[in-house]
Amino acid sequence: MKLFFLILFFKFSYLQAHHKIYSPKVEEGRQSFEWRGHFDVDDRNEENKNHHHVLETEYSWTSFWQSELEFHISDKEDTPLDWEKTEFQNQVQIFDFENFAAALYFSYNFVTENSEGDEIEYKYLNELYNDELGLITNFIFEKQVGSRAGGSTTFDLSNYFYIKELFFELIDFGLIGFSDFGEISKFRVFGEQEHQYGFQLESGFKLYDIDYEWAIGYLHGLTDASANHTIIWNFEVEFN
Repeated sequence: MKLFFLILFFKFSYLQAHHKIYSPKVEEGRQSFEWRGHFDVDDRNEENKNHHHVLETEYSWTSFWQSELEFHISDKEDTPLDWEKTEFQNQVQIFDFENFAAALYFSYNFVTENSEGDEIEYKYLNELYNDELGLITNFIFEKQVGSRAGGSTTFDLSNYFYIKELFFELIDFGLIGFSDFGEISKFRVFGEQEHQYGFQLESGFKLYDIDYEWAIGYLHGLTDASANHTIIWNFEVEFN
């Protein structure tokens, strides 16, 4: 069964959002602090060694509504350690069945990088799961707003197929992918789109009623517009 889902993932998931895939499930009273990011290795000097960091805090107000605040810091060739944007998010879970959950997500991004406009972002979050494995898919729509806005609404797709406790009944394994198709009004040709896919390992432990979770992964670029290789990570401290 697990092998069957692995085959499906690679066959149908040409797998860019900011290297986080959001689960639709909301747990009331959950509060967390998170540091995640990515580091690119590329054969182009202007892209090689670029890295991006996100500091995030999250709180679930009810059993179906949670809010998040993110601070994005990027280090690129022309903007070293630039405070790129501040993002305020809200997520509302709309379905919560035994093996299926779904949510709607909205965020407003206050962009400070260069002279670009602010951004609004909508997502539909979908998760199918059982006791052993699951598949999360995020459908992502984003548009610049304000006097400095440019371009039309863009569309991204992200997928995460995970297998629980695959290694030593302790470490979860996942296949993870991100796709950036460009503007909906005129999708870029495949070679100019950004597609990355790879794998992720994650685990965690509990100490003094506090949950500590970590994840680390590798992504491989499928197109020239994508970074050749990307290392991603996520470290989270969770309170209930």
